[in-house]
Amino acid sequence: MDSETSFTADIALDVLQQVCADAGLDTREAELLGPIGDNAVWRLPLEGIVARIAWSTDALPSVRRELGVAAWLAKQDFPAVRVAACREQPLIHRGRVVTFWEEIPKPQQASTAEMGTLLKRLHALPCPDDGLLTPYDPFARQLSHIDEATGISTEERAFLRTRLTELQNAHASLNFALPPAVIHGDAHRKNIVRAADGQVMLLDLERFSTGHPEWDLTVPAVYRRVGWYDDATYAAFAHAYGLDVTEWSGFPVLAQIRELRMTTWLASRTGREPRLIPEALHRIATLRDPALPRRWSPGT
Repeated sequence: MDSETSFTADIALDVLQQVCADAGLDTREAELLGPIGDNAVWRLPLEGIVARIAWSTDALPSVRRELGVAAWLAKQDFPAVRVAACREQPLIHRGRVVTFWEEIPKPQQASTAEMGTLLKRLHALPCPDDGLLTPYDPFARQLSHIDEATGISTEERAFLRTRLTELQNAHASLNFALPPAVIHGDAHRKNIVRAADGQVMLLDLERFSTGHPEWDLTVPAVYRRVGWYDDATYAAFAHAYGLDVTEWSGFPVLAQIRELRMTTWLASRTGREPRLIPEALHRIATLRDPALPRRWSPGT
């Protein structure tokens, strides 16, 4: 099977066309949405469907859980992306795992106030008792992301591994303020959108877990730290949710974990996208020296 670094847009499109031909779906005008990471996401405008292609069958457990989460959220009448009813899923083709989702019409990025309101509602849902969700692991795939990075020195790679160990130890000692709940796990600004009818919805359900809500709440706070949100934009989120996570004593640890994840994830893409090497090096430098200006580029 092709390695992850060879999971290109051309390979993903070939998989998409063959799977859609079998399913009777029209791939004309197919549009790649965003960069290819663990998944390639394609919009099929003539079908009103979005296809997600995971690069490896290693993703099967998380894909099946994601499909289960979508069904559970639908039963809860919670606004989130829905599975397309085109055929039984997931599909496997040439070692890739394909799922189809209903397209959200004309999505726009939700405001931070809308994000806070939706996450408050999510965290209030009753946890399913059927084993659907597992405890969230904030360190999942970190070592593999570090190993996959190109364009960084041996010293920088060793620093990332050391920082990972330090944060694992610090995380184990945290005293969380909020009780465990259903969490999204990756509640960043691209995963909460406003549809054409004004409804705010969750996307990307693969990291849904049980965990402490502070993890979801840390994301917009970190965006403020790296210069993607200003103070007013973050304040709107905290006000809508009803809690400012930065006032919690454990916030610095979660923020550093999140920043490490953002750095290693971007660094893992450098083999496919060498243009990201300067940004990966910049992020590593700011992690090593907190006195440096922390103004990150989104890297998209």
